[in-house]
Amino acid sequence: MNQTLFSIIIVNWNSRDLLRNCLQSIPSANPNGKYEIIVVDNASSDDSAAMVRREFPSVRLIENSENLGFAKATNVGIKASQGDVILLLNSDAELKTTSTFERIEQFFFSHKDVGILGVNLIFPDGVPQVPGGKFISNWQLFKSQVLFMSSPLFFRWKHKIFQRKNPEFYGIDYVCGACMFVRKKVIADIGLLNENFYIYGEDMEFCYRAKHQGWRSAILNTVEAIHLKGQSTKKNIENILIHSMKNNCQLIKTIHGKSNSYLAYLIYEAGLFLRFWLAFARKDQRPVSYLKLMVRILNHKSE
Repeated sequence: MNQTLFSIIIVNWNSRDLLRNCLQSIPSANPNGKYEIIVVDNASSDDSAAMVRREFPSVRLIENSENLGFAKATNVGIKASQGDVILLLNSDAELKTTSTFERIEQFFFSHKDVGILGVNLIFPDGVPQVPGGKFISNWQLFKSQVLFMSSPLFFRWKHKIFQRKNPEFYGIDYVCGACMFVRKKVIADIGLLNENFYIYGEDMEFCYRAKHQGWRSAILNTVEAIHLKGQSTKKNIENILIHSMKNNCQLIKTIHGKSNSYLAYLIYEAGLFLRFWLAFARKDQRPVSYLKLMVRILNHKSE
């Protein structure tokens, strides 16, 4: 088995300290392997780029003149990469398992039909989080937005069952883009990330195209990565929610057809309406925020 060159691509926007932790976690995860690190900075104003130049001189730094969003900035990094395997790694993630890259290489060598591979994502306290899942549907959307069935407790229960049944790995529809290993051959087959997805949903859309070209996606249980989740995006949460809702509706249209995408918008409106009334009982939420989101999602629907 020839040694694989890994290209680690990290998109950063105003997350300097998290980016430092992310970069510091890489050497122990790949002590003997070959890799290159490419940081694509989306016009950060917190001196992230200066920190990379000063503290990580071996890292290739690409500085965008504006915030291109996640998908477009990632594509900039992919185009500049030389590796046989691409790792898309969030700036708020840290590789935790020693010899991560050796394990990934061995898995890809043994499973030729798997083109996209994820790992167990955990919070800093060790609590598991969703590493991917099934392709989105209106039923899933209804459960999360109206029935509030996206509870972390519900996922932890499912996670334990999956690990008992699949101690090494299990197949999955899509892998979360926070820590996603991709064969370069997959990109050659299906192209880059869809730049119509400014942020969120681009990982699912990519895996959907890959599946239609015969590539499988999977989660490797023997590797873990810490993911703080949403540390950059929470700075502009309302716009991020709009992107997420719009992209999920677009995904439903792509996967299930146009009529289902209309229903998806209605489900989001119903969920926002419920949250509007519930916000009156919660001190940390403002009801007017949900009214604004309802108006904005309606405007996107009419575009």
